Amino acid sequence: MSRETQHSDRLDRPFALHKVECALRAANSDLDFHLVAQAHYGQAGFAFIEVHGVEDQQNRRRIRKEAGEQLKELGFSVDLIEGKDIYYITGFPQD
Repeated sequence: MSRETQHSDRLDRPFALHKVECALRAANSDLDFHLVAQAHYGQAGFAFIEVHGVEDQQNRRRIRKEAGEQLKELGFSVDLIEGKDIYYITGFPQD
C-alpha cells in the first residue's frame, strides 16, 4: 500500500467508524452503546472493534460482527495481527 493510500485510510477511518456506529445504533435503538476501534501502526484498516455499553455478551458479539461486516462493505479490513502494537480510534462525524 502506498504512503498516500495509508494516509488517506488513516484519515477516513474515524468517519467510517462513525457512519457504522450511527447505523448500528439506529438498528438497535434499545441499546445504548458506542464503538471504539483498534488499529495497527503502519497498517490499513482496523485491527479490532470494541463495543462499549452492552453488558450482554451475545448482543455485544453480534454488534461487533455487524460492525466488521459494514466496515468491510465500506472498504476497510478488520484483521487483528498478533504481536503488533495498536492505537485507538473513535468515530467522528464528517462535515
